[in-house]
Amino acid sequence: MAAVGVFFAAAATAASTLTPFSTAKPGTPPAPWRLTTLPKIPRHTSYSIVERDGSKVLRVEADASYANLLRPLQTDVAATPRLSWRWRVEQLSAQTDITRKEGDDLPARLCVMFDLPLSRLDAEDRVAVLIGRALFGPDLPAATICYVWDARLPEGTWLANAYTARVMMLVLRRGIAQGWEAEERDLRSDFARAFPHEATNGPAPRIAAVAIMADGDNTGAHSLAFVGDISLGR
Repeated sequence: MAAVGVFFAAAATAASTLTPFSTAKPGTPPAPWRLTTLPKIPRHTSYSIVERDGSKVLRVEADASYANLLRPLQTDVAATPRLSWRWRVEQLSAQTDITRKEGDDLPARLCVMFDLPLSRLDAEDRVAVLIGRALFGPDLPAATICYVWDARLPEGTWLANAYTARVMMLVLRRGIAQGWEAEERDLRSDFARAFPHEATNGPAPRIAAVAIMADGDNTGAHSLAFVGDISLGR
């Protein structure tokens, strides 16, 4: 499901680092990580803490399903511009195609939602966000970057979400993993690349939430991925 749905109520925290999976008990992901869904999609992607390769990590399994695991935040990009994590994908569907609404399913994506004032959007985008908030709720973010693991697009590809250009995606990995892949991103640079208009008319916005997502509701896809600890820092 490509549309960024109802992700979070305004439950903010002063923490600038994310609650780790490596110190959690096996089973349900630790609070304040929480599952968010859309009522019209009855099958939910499964998120659980498991032992894998000598440490506890997040297991993410989608099966014709949709759901997000969200961590609310309220932190400055300027203070914590570097986002880092590790992940691996062991099963994915070659039938997905994130350039089309009908194929917009992914085995793993890590998304950063920005607390961007509507005043910094141009008129067309402002209207689009207001319509989205009327449909999905008042907390729909005005700007989101998703780092994705895809089946077909070349690594390094930037593209808009098939449903909304207010979600920009960057393909970091493609195909089945041979092992864990470590990532580190500069959120200031990526925000400027994803949203050049907004980046030039004000400071870097605050981070409102980070979410892990996997879905297969559009194509009936089945996928399996694992995600390690996620951190924000300098």
